[in-house]
Amino acid sequence: MRIKFVLLYLLFFLFMLSCNGQEKSATPISTKNDKVESSLTDNFNKTSNLYFDSEKKLVFSSSIIKELGKFTVYYIPKSKQEINYYQNFEKSNHIIPLYDEENSLNYYSATDQKKIDKIIKERVKSEKDFKIIGTFIPKNFITIENAEEYNLNFPYLQKYYQKENGKWIYLSEKKIINAEDEISSNSKNNLLSISTEKKDLQKQDIQYSLNGTWQVDCKTGAGNISITDKEASLTLLYNQVYIDMKELKRYDFEKGIAYTLKEIPEDIGNIGRDLNWNEYINNEPIAYLKMIDDNTMYFYWYGFYNKKSKKREFKESSFQQESKTKEIILKKCSP
Repeated sequence: MRIKFVLLYLLFFLFMLSCNGQEKSATPISTKNDKVESSLTDNFNKTSNLYFDSEKKLVFSSSIIKELGKFTVYYIPKSKQEINYYQNFEKSNHIIPLYDEENSLNYYSATDQKKIDKIIKERVKSEKDFKIIGTFIPKNFITIENAEEYNLNFPYLQKYYQKENGKWIYLSEKKIINAEDEISSNSKNNLLSISTEKKDLQKQDIQYSLNGTWQVDCKTGAGNISITDKEASLTLLYNQVYIDMKELKRYDFEKGIAYTLKEIPEDIGNIGRDLNWNEYINNEPIAYLKMIDDNTMYFYWYGFYNKKSKKREFKESSFQQESKTKEIILKKCSP
């Protein structure tokens, strides 16, 4: 399945597909070898020209960064006044769309597109008036043929984000199967529903707790972790290394908690005495716990982060030795 980048004045219908599967796109292709931003979501801010979809009554911007993938930003009006404005956008601004008979879709002249871009950029300066949703498609689903043409191949993975207080927050991801699925997944109603579902989930996630004692096997396991509110005690290596950790950050969307080393431990054996404890006291995560349900969770051990060498050390734990699977699953053994 091919989605083509064509003439600039046909750009605004990013997600309107013709019967032969072709799509006019507003996506400029970056051919510069610019340094890739360390944070993926920073690239949503690189989108420049704004377009208006007269069918969806929706403002959007899109770009492709060759090293990363395709970034699209949607501006969905919140207030009744803003919704009405975009419902009558063309009439209010004396813009008349043209019609492409070959592909059965509307488009704007180059002059009108410049006018649209200027009007909308001024309008969206007040971000609080919009729900701002971003979508990202990784580069491995995109084939760039030249500076004016690219292909998206079904099925592909699309990730959804929302901008809140200047920061991009991950919402969810979805596999897009075909053209019909693509249109539905990028509709205004679907974008709004994803945002609403995320907020409802966040309200529920605030209530979750990992408090208790957890082990691979409650009867025979030597390794264990005991959690009380924002602190945890971990038997990292039985009879050798016992550590206390403190909560570093919560990832409520998946009920996960990252921990860092709280202090240099006192209860250590011969192996523990040879470790670089002074270098391990920092704000880097050493463990991550992700709740499955009230009685089971995933445990991920990253190892201590040596702030001097900038490398991970002591990457093994008792849980890894006891687990029969690659992913460590702990059971709640006591409240």
